[in-house]
Amino acid sequence: MSDAIINIDVAAWVERAKNDPVAYRQRQAAEILLNAIAMITPFNDKLYLKGGTLMGLAYGSPRQTTDIDFTADLAVCADIDETIRSLLDRTFPRAAAVLGYDDFVVKVNSIKRRPRQSNFETARFPALALKVGYAIRGSRQESALREGRYPGVIDVDISFNEPTHTIQILRLTDGKTLRAYSLIDLIAEKYRAMLQQVPRNRSRRQDVYDIYLLIEHEQINDDNRRRILDAFLEKSRSRDLEPDRDALDNPEIKHRCSKEWDTLQLELGDVPNFETCFTRVRGFYRALPWAVTP
Repeated sequence: MSDAIINIDVAAWVERAKNDPVAYRQRQAAEILLNAIAMITPFNDKLYLKGGTLMGLAYGSPRQTTDIDFTADLAVCADIDETIRSLLDRTFPRAAAVLGYDDFVVKVNSIKRRPRQSNFETARFPALALKVGYAIRGSRQESALREGRYPGVIDVDISFNEPTHTIQILRLTDGKTLRAYSLIDLIAEKYRAMLQQVPRNRSRRQDVYDIYLLIEHEQINDDNRRRILDAFLEKSRSRDLEPDRDALDNPEIKHRCSKEWDTLQLELGDVPNFETCFTRVRGFYRALPWAVTP
């Protein structure tokens, strides 16, 4: 199911990083990448943007993520990785020309399967990890790029078999469209990721910040709260988690969320208080309509 089309000013998102030359170039390359995907049929209808880049584009997040994450509504076939590489490399020059980035060279430097074993096609949740390199035409960096080295790089993650409830359509600056997670799926997946920290032995401070930003600034009615809970439970159960209303009371989850919280200063400048953010995020979670959920 699709929500209404949202107009996204990608050019303005790029310009917000102009004072940081490295981040500025990276966002220009990201704009080429997003437009290239929007140009590729049928992948433009089958790849759903999510994560920190979606937060920045659609919800005004100041967090400067360097990764671009997608969920793919595609069958995992034997040559899916090489098909994606070929289509992207073929489309990058056209996307750069349309955007006026004639001095940019962009190409897929590497693409790796996860898991790497021979059971990639039959894995429950396979993924592809791409390194998309970029450089200025005629520069020494371009020579490095052509040789397979990484003068500048965007990490792109494409995951498969992820349950998805609702998508929204992003209309980019030049009118092309890109599919993306809705607010429902975005919040639900971030709550799922918070719970997965313990079994996966990871720490993710960004999810608390992102959920806090969303629930503080977006209008979330009772129907959306029900849909968030439904999506969260399906995403959790697909990963063999069976959460309840008290799941975020686990002190280990809070501890992992708080790790390196202060490093957000590198992306945000002013970092909100962790206790304030976590308390609000946990409170929203507990207030979801658990009593009416099967």
